[in-house]
Amino acid sequence: MLVLGIGIIALVIAGRMNAQLLASRQAYGLDHAPPLENAPPLVVFSTVALGGFSGIIADVLWLRAGRLQMDGQYFELVQLADWITKLEPRFAQGWIYHAWNLSYNISVQLARPEDRWRWVRHGIELLRDGGLRYNPSNAQMYRELGWLFQHKIGANMDQAHMYYKFSWAIEMARLFDGPRPEYDLYARIPASRAEVMLLPGMDVLVERIRAETGYDVFSYTWPEGDTWSSATALMREHEHGAILLHHIRLRIMRDRYRLDPVLMQRVEDEVGPLDWRLHQAHAIYWAWRGRAFAEGFERKAIDRMIFQNMADAFRQGRFFYNADEDLFIPSPHPDILPFVLQAYEEALEEHPDGSMQTAHKNFMTQAMVVLYTYHRVREARALFDTIHARYPSDETAQGFEAFVVSTFVERMQDLSDIEAHGFVEGAFYQSFFWSALGDDERAAGFDRLARLAWNTYMEPRLSNEEFAERTGLPPIPVIRQMALREARRTVESATARSRLNEMPVFTP
Repeated sequence: MLVLGIGIIALVIAGRMNAQLLASRQAYGLDHAPPLENAPPLVVFSTVALGGFSGIIADVLWLRAGRLQMDGQYFELVQLADWITKLEPRFAQGWIYHAWNLSYNISVQLARPEDRWRWVRHGIELLRDGGLRYNPSNAQMYRELGWLFQHKIGANMDQAHMYYKFSWAIEMARLFDGPRPEYDLYARIPASRAEVMLLPGMDVLVERIRAETGYDVFSYTWPEGDTWSSATALMREHEHGAILLHHIRLRIMRDRYRLDPVLMQRVEDEVGPLDWRLHQAHAIYWAWRGRAFAEGFERKAIDRMIFQNMADAFRQGRFFYNADEDLFIPSPHPDILPFVLQAYEEALEEHPDGSMQTAHKNFMTQAMVVLYTYHRVREARALFDTIHARYPSDETAQGFEAFVVSTFVERMQDLSDIEAHGFVEGAFYQSFFWSALGDDERAAGFDRLARLAWNTYMEPRLSNEEFAERTGLPPIPVIRQMALREARRTVESATARSRLNEMPVFTP
């Protein structure tokens, strides 16, 4: 009993000294992150009461997690990863490893895309909701979170990558109700429940939604099934229902997804317009937030991540979605090219090495071909002039047209699915454009070029179902439909638009 009493007294004294010790650590710059506030009980217990013993317990859980993974018992790993990281919340590498392990190693062990996506989401949430909460100034953690969006969702290395892209885009579409938040509107929306409830008739509306749909609007969650659409319909009937609707979205945006509309607008002011339904915007957002804490290698890696995702937004920053046919297909977004080129110039100024120059040249070459196929010849020629002036070669010395053709012929088999899709859609766009202007011969030529490019790219994939599913292109009629939609949107002549509207799409 005496030992127990002494132990209790020692814990009380240690607890009282804790505040003084924290103040001293901050005064001498020994903390890389603010003290833990409002932390879960496990974190408080492990950091205060257990002290150094928390590392020993974490080591035991690491061993347990390794055995579970070897035995294929994955579902307990999420809880173990949560415990391990919260026993050592300041150990950034623990968060990074477990997020990577869940998103990469475990997800690919499952066959169904929806099951894989669940594990990818676990990895994202572990870093975003946990790791950055306890390590808000760790640049590497921001970069690793951005990498999950850039590579795991954005690249085509995973068989289910299109399912990831589609799932995230649909989720964000419900959040933003468009490509981005209405920044001016969200700046005026009440942030607290109390302010919303002061609006006339709001208490009646909230109770009606709960009674008719079972949805508590102040739970700030997405309800299952058709509940959300039923609830939003009731909100739209009410005089102040739109304010409630945007209040819910704003809170979900901040509390669940850790997205700040003020910071999102700053990102767009710096890098240009983004579609926040797509993965590139989120990779850029998290990299941009981490840049404030990045130095040396991390700063260079984060800058690279920003312009890489801007370049990817140029290549696939628009998307075609048809709910009736369950089609979700990203495609090029040429309008953001000036912002991408500016990002490359800023990166080259800060990191003037050979790898940056190579990346710059390769992107401009890809962009030149995309612009040319979208009949933006003047912009394509200007880009060629820049390539030839800054990176002269025997190929550029042949001239603009010859360089475009040789680039296409040399690289068709080696193109990524994103680049190949952009080329095929651009060629079909050219076909529709010239047909609308009455030049049927040129239109037919671009149509043949588009089909030739599709067949050339797809030929080695048609005999390999898994390869075709992961890196293949949509069917020709679908790409033609996307190109026709873009042509109808951009052609200014009323006569040409009339001809485009009469054109059939789904031809063999």
